[in-house]
Amino acid sequence: MSTFTATCRRITRAPRTLVSRVMAGRRSVAIKRDQWFVDYHSDPARQVVGLRDKTDQRLKLFRAEDIAGKRVLDAGCNMGAIVNHCVKLGAHRVIGLDFDGAAVDRARGLYSGPTTAFRCDDLDNPLAALEPHDTVMFLSVYGTKELEDRNSILSRLAGLSRVMYFEGHHGDDPRQCAWVLLKYGGFQTIEFLGFTNDELREDSIGRPFFRCDRVARDVTWVPEWVEKHTRGDSEFRMAVVGRSGAGKSFLANQWSGDSRFDGVTILDDVNDRDLIASTRRLVLLDYRAATYIDQIDTLVFLDVDENTRLARFDGDPVRQDEYNALLRTPPVQANFLSFFRIEARA
Repeated sequence: MSTFTATCRRITRAPRTLVSRVMAGRRSVAIKRDQWFVDYHSDPARQVVGLRDKTDQRLKLFRAEDIAGKRVLDAGCNMGAIVNHCVKLGAHRVIGLDFDGAAVDRARGLYSGPTTAFRCDDLDNPLAALEPHDTVMFLSVYGTKELEDRNSILSRLAGLSRVMYFEGHHGDDPRQCAWVLLKYGGFQTIEFLGFTNDELREDSIGRPFFRCDRVARDVTWVPEWVEKHTRGDSEFRMAVVGRSGAGKSFLANQWSGDSRFDGVTILDDVNDRDLIASTRRLVLLDYRAATYIDQIDTLVFLDVDENTRLARFDGDPVRQDEYNALLRTPPVQANFLSFFRIEARA
C-alpha cells in the first residue's frame, strides 16, 4: 500500500480537529452569492495568486487518457484553472460551469479559447441543461454549504459520464466520501487516489481525491491490483464479497497458488476478528466481510449471472438450505477506500 493509504488510516483512526460539515451530518444551506473566491487558484503564468497555490498536487492525479480528445465538464469550475489544464491535456471540448457569475466572468477573461466555454448556472436547478460528457470533474464542490441537494447533483453528474473525478474538502473522511460515491454514483469503480493539499494554510490535512468509472472488469484484474498495493512493507486489507454461488471459495483456492499473492494471507469464510486485526496483509473472501472489518483498503463485489449462480445450487438441497438466507446481496458499510464491481467467471 502506498503512503497515502497509510496516512488515510492514521487520520481516520485519530481524533481530528477538522470534521467534515457534510459527512458528519452537521450542515446547513448558505445563501448563494457572487464575488466569492474569484481568484481561487493561483496561476503564475497570469500573475494570479489564489487560495489554492500548489495546483500541481491536484492536477498530477488526472489521467491523460480520460481527457485527451474527450468532452469534459468541470462542474463548479470557479475561475477556470481546471478547464485550462484539460485544454493543455488535449481535451476536445471543455465546459466550465459555476453559480458565481463573477468567477465565470473571470474565467472567460483568463481562459477563453476555441475549445472552451463557460456557463453561469445553478446545479441545484433540475432544469439546468447538463449534456452528456466523457469525463466530469466534481472537485471540492459536494461539501459546500451553498448546495441544497448535493446527493441529487452528484447522481445527475455521475449519470452524464463514463468517468468522474471527485474531490472532497479538507477534513473529510475518505471512507465516507467513497460511501457517498457508491450510494449515489452508480459506478463500477471508485478508486481512492490519495489526498491533495494545495492550500495556503498549515492546518489542512488534505482533500480526499477519487477517480470513478463504469469500466467492466473481471477476476483476472484482482491479482494485479493486490501485487501493486502490497509492494514495500505496508499494510493492506481487501474484502471480496458477493452472493452465495458467486465463486468466492473457488477464487480463494486459485489465488493461494498465485505468486502475486506472496506475503498476503488469504482467508475464506473466516470471521475471526483477532486474526483479521493481527494480519498485516489480508485478502478475505466472505459474504459479510464488509461488515466486520473496521477499515478496508479495497472492497470487491463479485457479480455473477443469476442463472449461472442458481445452477450451482441445482441438485444440492443441503447447500440450498444452508445458503438460503444468503441469497440476497451482501451488506456493506462505509469502511472502504476503493470499490470495484467485477464479473465472476461463469
